[in-house]
Amino acid sequence: MIQAIHHVAVRVTDLERSIAFYADLLGFAVRTRTTLASGARIAFLALPGGGCELELIAGLHDHHAGDGLVHHLAFLVEDVAGAFSRLRDAGVTLLDAAPETLASGRRLFSFRGPDGEWLQVTSA
Repeated sequence: MIQAIHHVAVRVTDLERSIAFYADLLGFAVRTRTTLASGARIAFLALPGGGCELELIAGLHDHHAGDGLVHHLAFLVEDVAGAFSRLRDAGVTLLDAAPETLASGRRLFSFRGPDGEWLQVTSA
């Protein structure tokens, strides 16, 4: 039935700041931009290899009491230590002092996006 995850939407307060963060630090490229009838502005970002897209939404005012929250968004990388160093050197708020290695051998660390969203970098 389900073939893949098409996109993940993240509410942001400043669309341009968030586009710069995800593009400059994480390697996403803007695929499309539009303004909705409600006035909300959105941008779809994609990675060079394709796959699930990231939708950034600014100015959306339809949050309802029953709406769920995403816990975190994880990005797969080949070099976890290199990604950690790059984000640390860029002044990104890191939630871990160093990448963690799980019993499975998978490495990961967490950090904050420009609106405080919980993001994670992980190896396979």
